[in-house]
Amino acid sequence: MKPQAASQDQVGTWINLQQTFRVIQARIDERLRGETDLSWPEFELLMRLELAADHPLQMSEIAAQLVGSPSGTTRIADRLEKDGLIKRETPRENRRIVRVELTDHGRKVLGEANQTFRRTLQETFGDHLSDNEVAELRRALRHLLEKNGAWQEARCNPILTKPR
Repeated sequence: MKPQAASQDQVGTWINLQQTFRVIQARIDERLRGETDLSWPEFELLMRLELAADHPLQMSEIAAQLVGSPSGTTRIADRLEKDGLIKRETPRENRRIVRVELTDHGRKVLGEANQTFRRTLQETFGDHLSDNEVAELRRALRHLLEKNGAWQEARCNPILTKPR
């Protein structure tokens, strides 16, 4: 039996979802770069480090949370370290891992970037959806992630996830 193909409505909805993501993401990235000199991936890496404050993250954990390649994550970390926003260390007991932490300067820059991010997200997203619509959209997106085996608390729900 031949698998069923997506309906025209599903295709249109998928295209709209992609367009919405690109438009809002571009605006957030533009504002972050303009006001804080951080790209979205750099901001997200810093944000995830702050959320895991009592538990320095390993580079492999960061790559998994960012859904990026280890080499791409390393390039982002290289720039952030060069700018004094993070510090990396390799523990003596296990030379195969690299732990990453925010510096005081990184926390300050992240605080400014977080304000820019939240303000821009409110303007492009929050101002146009009710609380009920946001909750409904979040439930639908979680459902899709779960059904595709991609829901992971640390990656998909970082605000509510406590560090280990």
